[in-house]
Amino acid sequence: MKASDLTLDSPQSMLFKGPFGFGKTLAAASFALQGPVFMSYWDKKRPIELLTFFTKERFGAKSEQIMDNITFEVYSAENANEYLNKVIDLVQDCRYTAVINDSLTFMTASAVNWSLNFGKDKKLHKKIKDILPDWDEYKVETSLITQCIDLSKKLPCHVIWTAHPLPTTRVEGGGNSMRVTKVNSLVSYGSKVAAMVPGGFTEIYHFSQQNDYADGKTTKRYVAMMDSIGDEFAKSPLLGSHYKELDFTNKLFYEVWKEAIDAAQSKIVESKAEPTASATEQTVLANPFATKWKV
Repeated sequence: MKASDLTLDSPQSMLFKGPFGFGKTLAAASFALQGPVFMSYWDKKRPIELLTFFTKERFGAKSEQIMDNITFEVYSAENANEYLNKVIDLVQDCRYTAVINDSLTFMTASAVNWSLNFGKDKKLHKKIKDILPDWDEYKVETSLITQCIDLSKKLPCHVIWTAHPLPTTRVEGGGNSMRVTKVNSLVSYGSKVAAMVPGGFTEIYHFSQQNDYADGKTTKRYVAMMDSIGDEFAKSPLLGSHYKELDFTNKLFYEVWKEAIDAAQSKIVESKAEPTASATEQTVLANPFATKWKV
């Protein structure tokens, strides 16, 4: 495949990150407007927020279409390994337009607890060390996450993961030169996974809430940012040069995102249609590796 054949509307890998309750799950679920979606749910007992958000009062017939198109499974420390098996099955037979993992943060906690045989070991734990994770448990976390991301690259659909950055501290140096800084980690335990995960996604959107004050009233806006701000990193090779943020307040995120993608793609098509220099006018570049050096 030639790089010139790439399009922005092809299946993408996306990481939605931000605090709890900022609309990441709902944004990911809105891709069900395009077609069937599978959601792996780790955060709570059930994704009840889908039922209360996608209502006819808000979105009319689209709400029923979205709810009918979403299939979900709940994962926890008891069956964390089954998620990897599910991804393997999807690679063999995927009939979804999007596969959602909600969320990475609780997934990592479940992976570590699963490696401790959490919920299955019936023996009485008398010592605290029996329930404390060690290097082997962190290895399970790293292995599970990296394998799932690697396999997801083969899926012929959108891959969307969510994450809830958690405040933690980073200690560097020692003695008088010791420096302690506050950082936001995407995972619950190990640091290696948090550093590796962003590299597995093309699009990373940071979700935020903004308050607008007018006429004595406060209006809350839900925004997905394309650019990094301080410690909150984000990137968008697809939209970065055209959009700095997507406002999806009282809207379906997928529709806002798709409109932005279509607009960006149109600009690319227009630029390709512009006249270029003729073959005789174009500079011929020699292959720098074609020269045979004589010793």
